[in-house]
Amino acid sequence: MTHPTPEPTTPPRRRSSGLTLRAVLLGALLGPVMGWWNISVETIRYAGQPSTVSLYPHVLFVLLCLVGLNALVARRFPGKQMSPSELLLVYFMALMAAVVSSHDIVEVMVPIWSYPARFANAANRWDTQIVAKLPGWLFVTDADAVSSYYVGNASLWNQRALSVWVRPVAIWTCFLTVLSYGMFCLNVLFRKTWMENERLAFPLAQLPMDLVQPRVPLFTSRIFWLGFGITAALDMWYGAHSLWPAIPEPFPRFQTLDPYLTQPPWNSIGWLPLAFYPWIIGLGVMLPMDLLLSCTVFFWVWKLQPVVAAAYGYTDIPRFPFVLEQTAGGFAAIALTTLYTGRRALAESLRAVVTGTPPDWREALSPRMAWGGFLLSGAAVFAFFHAIGMAWWVNLFVLAGYLLIAVAAARIRAEVGSPAHDPGGDAPMRVLTLFFGTDALRQTDMAAFVPLHSFNRGYRAHPMPTQMEGLFAGERSRVGMRGMFWALVAAVFIGALSGFLTNISLHYAWGAASKADPPFVSTIFGREPYEIVSNMMTAGVTPSERSTGAAAVGVGFLVTAVLGALRLSMARFPLHPVGYAISSGWSMSLMWFSLLIALICKASLLKAGGLRAYRSALPVFMGIVLGDCAVGSLWMLVSIFTGAKSFIFWPYG
Repeated sequence: MTHPTPEPTTPPRRRSSGLTLRAVLLGALLGPVMGWWNISVETIRYAGQPSTVSLYPHVLFVLLCLVGLNALVARRFPGKQMSPSELLLVYFMALMAAVVSSHDIVEVMVPIWSYPARFANAANRWDTQIVAKLPGWLFVTDADAVSSYYVGNASLWNQRALSVWVRPVAIWTCFLTVLSYGMFCLNVLFRKTWMENERLAFPLAQLPMDLVQPRVPLFTSRIFWLGFGITAALDMWYGAHSLWPAIPEPFPRFQTLDPYLTQPPWNSIGWLPLAFYPWIIGLGVMLPMDLLLSCTVFFWVWKLQPVVAAAYGYTDIPRFPFVLEQTAGGFAAIALTTLYTGRRALAESLRAVVTGTPPDWREALSPRMAWGGFLLSGAAVFAFFHAIGMAWWVNLFVLAGYLLIAVAAARIRAEVGSPAHDPGGDAPMRVLTLFFGTDALRQTDMAAFVPLHSFNRGYRAHPMPTQMEGLFAGERSRVGMRGMFWALVAAVFIGALSGFLTNISLHYAWGAASKADPPFVSTIFGREPYEIVSNMMTAGVTPSERSTGAAAVGVGFLVTAVLGALRLSMARFPLHPVGYAISSGWSMSLMWFSLLIALICKASLLKAGGLRAYRSALPVFMGIVLGDCAVGSLWMLVSIFTGAKSFIFWPYG
């Protein structure tokens, strides 16, 4: 993959920086558009889940459209086109807004506010068991508002309806902005050691950076258009088949193998998809080979663990062999290793705060502002959950756990560009109950896990790694890190505010439990935390679960640490600890086969012609990625606007 070509040192004044008013305004305008796209396709139409991967295909498609329009402007009005830096700023603002309004954040939060008011009853006892132990300002209880959200055929855009939702929308918009700001400040403290000392590759930032460069002959490459054309034609064919089933599909892209494994112990293997995604293959070829190999190897390690456990009769302990807990231990090892290797950079920044060293004008923030922002943000989030009623030590534990996952996700994306990262939902809360048991927790503490779930259900969409990639792009373009930093803070606020309002408005029209397409995703998101917490309060955690589950966390930590040590001591050690940590989740279950194909393609190229052959072939794989994302995104829009369930290119197409 090529690196961006520096812009001329003496550009025209109007193009001297990517931080222009028009770029910021366009990025801000695209924020609500991406939120509308996410929510329309993921919760209303259930026609794809584009925000469950690290590289958002629909945002990449929007960038491709902007690049095309920009080329037309350059031809018709020379000198008026946007610079590469401006396009990068727009892309990362749109991407950050999409992250916040995603499947794992805004889409989860809104139904949690209102679900008990409609579905709590004497049988589940959520009113007395959970809701009564939390402040009333966390919930929406107005009968008309709740009915409109779940039944539909209503409008949000009147004073009566808006007045009901304004409080939770304002509270959680500020919460997400403050939480993200603290993580962004931590990124500033890590930036220099990651980008300048370790020179991490940031693979997922390279594709958009290449795409905006006018001097990179990507669009004049015949093999680029070959890759683009093949995947675009395939997606058009699949789309035609989805609308008119009489047209045969080329071949099945998605199937599951577990229905064929009916005999014990193999029937314990769980969900086993075999899926073919051209864009994941193309993206995989751009990633390190040890990551591709590790994802494939460890995916099967995770899948075979329950089989081995069943073969030897270890079925009496619920959740054994605690795969998600092992993964959480792996993420903790990556995060703590990151903090340890970055200790000098953190210490230097602290010394700069104490001694009053003049700030580097190139950095996004001075050390004093970065440390101050991180600590104030942490204090504000702590105070928020203290106000909910959470005990101080529980508060510290779960927020520290969330921070470790954030640091690990940012490091993983910066180092190897993992296409997905998910240690399993509610990881800090699960680990807490294993270490201390539910008897050590008050009912109020467990009830507070409901609002915690709203941003801990999954970690596939996370602001911290996206912002670090934005800083990387800002450093290598005329946007600058300071401009990119504040633009992405603004994008979080815009994405949260517009995402909440869009979610509520669309559900008022369609109804979360009415005209929205099955499986009625918002009702699932609303129900999950109450069922989890209610079960925790009622059943607790058995001693065998506690001891075995806590041991599983330790095993995951130890295996990841040993793999990291082996990589340091053996230059050609083929397995990467990140592969162990990320390959047990939902996303990797879908990606493993495509990443295996990518590994075979990349290994074959390197063996046949070395690095030169690999670099020569890269345009075809970039074309595969962009062709699949472009036409797949168009089919998403067809589903949104027509209501006809068209081809779903990710994940279940």
